[in-house]
Amino acid sequence: MVALSHLVRVASTLTVVLYNALPAAEVKAYITAHEPSGAIRMLSSDGTWFDPCSTRSGVPGTQPVPAAVITHHLGAQGSYLGLEMPVPVTSGRMYLVTDGELEFGTTGPSEGGFCPLQEPSALDTDIASAHKSWGFMEFSYRGEQLFVNPTLVDFVGTPLSVRMETPDGNLDAKGLPANAVELICEGLAGKARDEHGIPWHKLCVRRQDGSALRVLSPSHFKEADIPILDTYWDEHVEAVWNAYRSKPLHVNTQGEHGVVLCQVHGDVLVCDSESFAKPSSTDVFGCNSGPFVNEGSSLRRAAGSRLCAAFHRSTLLVENGDKQPAGGVERYYTTSPSNWYAMLVHQHAIDGDGYAFPYDDITAPGRKDRSGTLSHAYPEKLVVGVGGPLPV
Repeated sequence: MVALSHLVRVASTLTVVLYNALPAAEVKAYITAHEPSGAIRMLSSDGTWFDPCSTRSGVPGTQPVPAAVITHHLGAQGSYLGLEMPVPVTSGRMYLVTDGELEFGTTGPSEGGFCPLQEPSALDTDIASAHKSWGFMEFSYRGEQLFVNPTLVDFVGTPLSVRMETPDGNLDAKGLPANAVELICEGLAGKARDEHGIPWHKLCVRRQDGSALRVLSPSHFKEADIPILDTYWDEHVEAVWNAYRSKPLHVNTQGEHGVVLCQVHGDVLVCDSESFAKPSSTDVFGCNSGPFVNEGSSLRRAAGSRLCAAFHRSTLLVENGDKQPAGGVERYYTTSPSNWYAMLVHQHAIDGDGYAFPYDDITAPGRKDRSGTLSHAYPEKLVVGVGGPLPV
């Protein structure tokens, strides 16, 4: 008998179900995605993809997208809202807000069929969304695979959980508990005391009444006004470079290049045909600048991503740290400096999983992926919980 998961099925829609786990919260949802043409669209209340530029007037400047067209309203705590989303789509985002509306706007008319859409921001305090409680997840469904990432790379806000129902059973990412923001803020305050007064607690964004609204990733340390983090990794980088002047670092690219040997020559870490300059703290926190720019050869991308993950987890100088990716989460975040935000995300996640920095899905061979990403070729339903885990 052929397994159901191996049957050919071309889906035209994906069933999406949204669950409200929060008491006394009026939850609203918004969904954006790119059609195969590359044009960005928003899922309308009638279940079709809506061109957000289609309602623009001739007046220049940013214009709001009509909320009535793009807003999906969830019911009271314990209720479900079902949607049928046309597919295939790529680079999708699902936004869930618990205290009002999120505003979307267009910054100009469509050019060549592509609409410049202004989406919510947790960083721009001039935009209303920066003062509201919300979260988002990313997804793509090209028809042959649904991929979902309940990302926390930018911030922790309203907790989201995800379940993908498939012919082979359910795939779950349980996410964070309802009080995750408060728990992580408390943990960062503790780290501020531990690390000689480095104000990690300033990553915690608070409302005017002092209550915790969200926690920013340290990649946004400049927006959080923590200039000392600009040199946070400098001494550690020097120690790593000194350690691998006299011995090789084994990096398992987990692909066509196998295990490559890296060693410092002069001021660069040479990995076969690729060389990496010393990263700055900004390079480490973001994993997308300096030596960690995600471009170049497949070897460079594979080695660079594993090096950056190792810095976040502080595994390059621990026992057997000369073999990367390091095996076992028990070896992560055991020494200072570390990405304490990521450590606290995983510590408080209900199942230990969470995508807390770029490349948090990198795992040693034979070890469980702890990023919380889900994927399947034949999804039957995507269920998203707002404010906590889904019912069993």
